[in-house]
Amino acid sequence: MCNIHPKAEPFFLKGDAQVALLFIHGFTASPSELYPLAELINNMTSCSVSGILLPGHGTTPQNLSKTTWQQGFAAVEKETRYLLDRYEKVFVAGLSMGGLLAIYAGIHIRGLSGVVSINAPVFNKSPVVSALAPVIQIFRPLFAKKENKQRLKLKKQGRFAYDCTPVKAFRSMGNLRNRVIEDISSLTIPLLVMQSKLDESVNPESGIYLVEKAVNAPAALVHLEKSFHIATMGEEKDIIASEIAEFITNFEF
Repeated sequence: MCNIHPKAEPFFLKGDAQVALLFIHGFTASPSELYPLAELINNMTSCSVSGILLPGHGTTPQNLSKTTWQQGFAAVEKETRYLLDRYEKVFVAGLSMGGLLAIYAGIHIRGLSGVVSINAPVFNKSPVVSALAPVIQIFRPLFAKKENKQRLKLKKQGRFAYDCTPVKAFRSMGNLRNRVIEDISSLTIPLLVMQSKLDESVNPESGIYLVEKAVNAPAALVHLEKSFHIATMGEEKDIIASEIAEFITNFEF
């Protein structure tokens, strides 16, 4: 069994209200990228915030290579049901892949009060890589990420994430994306979609698509003008926290 990196540990912020928020991190990352925002939301709303560590994350890329999106959803479902047994209202929010899992949970788990998606990768900015993933996997099961200023900055801020992408697990995430696209019209609970205009990984059209296709749910879209992909640690995290706090407090549009 792999040890969890100290910076990748799950967290639980207890609140006084009978409201809980499950916060789901992104692909190859960890709850560390959510903690700064979770603290703000906890302080603003007094709701409890749970940040779980998804299977295969926070340990080694090789460990992630052995996991599927279904295992990730099983972890989300387990924590969601734990919260539903203890709180009157439960919301699910996620960043990137976590946003896809949050939407999928909103569709398939009864009793949730609302869903928040931040920069969910419906359309990514490297569609060729996605298309070639089956071939790449044969020769390079672990695909190194390009180092950049944004990633270095986040690392200095305490974010733990792998420096490479396990291609097999990446392909599984693509299957999750397809399932969300197929099922999103079945979502009936309130949906808040947040999309960074400066997202270096996800095409900003993703947010518009989700809101337009959620035809049976009250849905709203918030554009983040100055945020990159990991908006939860960026300069607009106060804005994101305020939007989520308002959503939790007034969850019926």
